[in-house]
Amino acid sequence: MAGEIRYRVGINARTGKLLTGPAHLAQSLGKIWHTRIGTRVMRLTFGADLRSLLSEDLTPSIALLLYNEMVASAALWEPEYLLGQLQLVRLTDAGQLGIRHGGLYFPEGRFGNYDLAVDLGLRATTTVALGAA
Repeated sequence: MAGEIRYRVGINARTGKLLTGPAHLAQSLGKIWHTRIGTRVMRLTFGADLRSLLSEDLTPSIALLLYNEMVASAALWEPEYLLGQLQLVRLTDAGQLGIRHGGLYFPEGRFGNYDLAVDLGLRATTTVALGAA
């Protein structure tokens, strides 16, 4: 059927049910950002180097490094998302950061089709642990 959007389909890691659209994208980004580089068999370069910032005091330069790593890893591993905004929304004594992100979702980006775009705005929040490992 011409004109029908080809959404990526996956499995929800918690429930085992089918997952599509922005929910699938959110799970994908979570896997990227919570996977340490060098830990995935047969795909050692997959993930993000956020753990190199463990136990660092949160300074503007550390925040910039964190934001840069999140943007770079998303650009490398998620062809359906163009990260446009990052916002620190929570910081705990244990060293956990809540970072809200937003950007453009391209449902067919994996096919190189960037004509169809959905602005997700600042909706999703991910938690990054910078305290104890």
